[in-house]
Amino acid sequence: MVNSYGLNGMGMQAIALFHQIPREFLHEATYVCALNACSHSGLVSEARLIFKNIEMKTMRIYSTMIDCLSRASAFEQAQELIDEYERNHSPDSTMYMALLSGARNAKNVYLSQNIYDRMKNLFPEEKDPLISAAVLLANVYASSGEIDKASDIRLEIYKSG
Repeated sequence: MVNSYGLNGMGMQAIALFHQIPREFLHEATYVCALNACSHSGLVSEARLIFKNIEMKTMRIYSTMIDCLSRASAFEQAQELIDEYERNHSPDSTMYMALLSGARNAKNVYLSQNIYDRMKNLFPEEKDPLISAAVLLANVYASSGEIDKASDIRLEIYKSG
């Protein structure tokens, strides 16, 4: 139900229901649904409170919170969460894709290019995320009027197979 409310733009109802769930019944999927509902409803403060109170934060939980912060253009805070996660874990392309998606939504060409370059260095063998990241980057350039740069990136994608 939390997920259904969140998917249908009813973030406040999703969070109200989430808070009614006894703590012993909360697990990764429940937290992800609640954070996602916050993310899609602009409830960043509520997401921060939920995230802060999660004892066992998984990669999916971090990624969802990073997505929430990125959608709100809180890029520095999103990067801080990535850094926090990477202190004890290997980098994960999902987190960088969430950050890049937020940068694309904000039409931030500089940040988008930096994230893409970082992803190429961190995940040289992960073809699918890199192609997706390149598409997002090309879209940022196209939406900012840099059609030649967008075309160059699309050509690079085509050549990579």
